Amino acid sequence: MSFEDQDSGFGAEEQSDGHLAAMLLDPKGVAERRWLPMALVAALGLVVTIVAVIVWEPVYRSGATVLITSQQISRDFVRQIVDDDTMRNIDAMLRTVMSVENVAAMIEELGLFEGAKAGTEALVWRVRENAEAGTLGRPQRGANSLVYELAYNSSDPEEAALVANALAAQFIEASAAWRNAQSGSATEFLREALARDEAELRELTGEISAFRRAHRGELPDEESGALRKLDGLRAQVISLNNQITIKQDRILSLTSHTGDGALSENEILLGELRRQLARETAAHTDEHPNVIALRSRISRLETMVGPGGGLSPETRRLIDAERRDITRLEALVMTAELEIAALAARIDRMPIVAEEFNALRQREQVLRQDYLDSLGKVEDAELAGHLVSAQQGAQVSILDAARVPSSPEIPRWLVALGGLAASIALAVAIAFLLELIDPVVLGARQIHKHDGSPVLGSLPYVT
Repeated sequence: MSFEDQDSGFGAEEQSDGHLAAMLLDPKGVAERRWLPMALVAALGLVVTIVAVIVWEPVYRSGATVLITSQQISRDFVRQIVDDDTMRNIDAMLRTVMSVENVAAMIEELGLFEGAKAGTEALVWRVRENAEAGTLGRPQRGANSLVYELAYNSSDPEEAALVANALAAQFIEASAAWRNAQSGSATEFLREALARDEAELRELTGEISAFRRAHRGELPDEESGALRKLDGLRAQVISLNNQITIKQDRILSLTSHTGDGALSENEILLGELRRQLARETAAHTDEHPNVIALRSRISRLETMVGPGGGLSPETRRLIDAERRDITRLEALVMTAELEIAALAARIDRMPIVAEEFNALRQREQVLRQDYLDSLGKVEDAELAGHLVSAQQGAQVSILDAARVPSSPEIPRWLVALGGLAASIALAVAIAFLLELIDPVVLGARQIHKHDGSPVLGSLPYVT
């Protein structure tokens, strides 16, 4: 342990706190004592700095800025089918730009790394490592746009600017391609949905037409006409029965007397039966038991009385004509009654048919509305696609093209300055480290702390 006393009092060592504080108060002494290791370390650092400056390869950085803005036309005028927030899809577009295929094509187009022996993937990774992308900020508060930078680092300043501009151009192409792809896929999907809705609507329309043909006369809109026709047929039956009654009365009138004016008992009974048959026919159908029984009795009596019944040829001719008319009228009555039965059956089925028909119509209305909605969406999607083609949607444009940098990011003089500063700092650190390892007594307080003996006095430092 060495001893050096720098003053005659205790002022300096009293102001210090321990050995480290004493060293800080004596930098000149530290330098004088440790000049040799400091000089060696400083010389070594200087040599390393010179070598670093010689081998240092400057890196030039060049960046191009693009302006990204959202849709320029209000959504109140054009409904967007695809999300138009391009700012949220920047990462997807960057992945497209930096894909292996795009980067490899750019390397070939720009002629980068000529003569390099590395493979394509290694060159692509080199471009990716030197490329940078990031947001610079929004140009105005509240503006729905932002500024994005695409930069490239290279040892060649012209290459840095060239690649940065190429990346910016590919970013714009990727944005347009992404928008067109999204709009096209959405339009295609909506067209498929429209085709499905149209096919379902066409199929249901065919079912409704077939239902109409199968239930003709039983549809809800035909009910009022069917009721009117039913009333007309019933009135026709009543009219025909009245005509039959009139003609039967006429026959009775013609057969009420024989040629000499006297009627036999059978003829009188035959007339009564004919009048009774006329009344029964007016009230019942031909299949009614009373009508059938009366006609059977009349037929037997007519056989007994004879075809003429004592009547003149002219009277028999009139009676035959009336009977033919009665037969014709009875056939008309039977036809009308069959129509009435069929029409009544159709009217009875109308509520069930109406329920099924209304269900088909409601389904048709739903499908038609779906078809119209799909048609509107397809039109909106096609309009949105036209807007994208016309650059009326979200826009990505070059704001500032990359320029050839005039100086590298870290010039050689800065490397030299940093090396000199590091060498000096390392030399000083070595000196203080040696002071801590091999301490020097700098004052009376250190002696007192060392062995506990009181200090009687001190002498000034003598050179």
